[in-house]
Amino acid sequence: MIHAATVWTGPTITYTQPGTDPTQPDNQDRLTPKVWLTRATTQGLFNAVNESSYDKFTKTRPSDTEWAYGELANHASLTYTTWAAMSGNPPNPPSMVGKQAVVHLISEDIYLSINFTAWGGSAGGFAYTRSTPGITAPSPTVSITNPVNGAVFAAPATVAIRSTATVSSGSVTNVQFFGNSISLGSVPTSPFNLTTGNLAAGNYALTAVATAAGISTTSSVVNITVVSPIAISATFPIITNGQFTFDYTANPGLAYVVEHSLNLVNWLPVATNVAALNPVRFSDSFVPGGSHYYRVGRLPNP
Repeated sequence: MIHAATVWTGPTITYTQPGTDPTQPDNQDRLTPKVWLTRATTQGLFNAVNESSYDKFTKTRPSDTEWAYGELANHASLTYTTWAAMSGNPPNPPSMVGKQAVVHLISEDIYLSINFTAWGGSAGGFAYTRSTPGITAPSPTVSITNPVNGAVFAAPATVAIRSTATVSSGSVTNVQFFGNSISLGSVPTSPFNLTTGNLAAGNYALTAVATAAGISTTSSVVNITVVSPIAISATFPIITNGQFTFDYTANPGLAYVVEHSLNLVNWLPVATNVAALNPVRFSDSFVPGGSHYYRVGRLPNP
């Protein structure tokens, strides 16, 4: 699998080995969990994670590293070798002092700059300046708060999408909204809300992508459905045991209201519901005498 290497472009620090016992943590520059650079009173560098000394015969220390003279910006085009070979043939560590170099931490695929400032020779010790991991800007968080997952709308639907987007430092500079991976539009400032154009019948997976300092985060998916509304029709009413009952056609997931009137002029709602199935049954207490009228309407999209 091809992946991008990690390049340490953070602030430069100076490490100076304070003592000559390579088993002591203070005498190890612990770059990563896999590479701890150190040396004893004589010989060269080795990796204290899995080595106890420098091998002057193979000259392959420190393990899991390779070295090259050059600039960190050119890390991909440099020619790498062992630390000993880079110092000369035969090895001459003092010759490395003052020369810009790059270290590749092989198994972790990390590149960092390094420049030796001192080499203690047979007295032990060494010092260098090196780069550190780059400072990573915090990732924003984003979520869609409206509509709710599973919401149903009548076509053509204009859907009000509301979201919250924050970042621990700095500010969110854009939230882009998508339906089925197709952009519905973007909002550069809070509040991060968007009203879609007319959506045709179909299923839509809504997501929001928030960006802050060039870093983007995608929200969880909110699935909605847009349906073609069916015509509302009611069955002939039935009166049984003092109950007036009829069924009416509906799209499951859409909201409907049943209204009642005594004169066909003044109407009052008696039942509002989101249809769970089709048809929907409505019942009301039957009051003998006079005229009673009922009608059913579909409520607008939320």
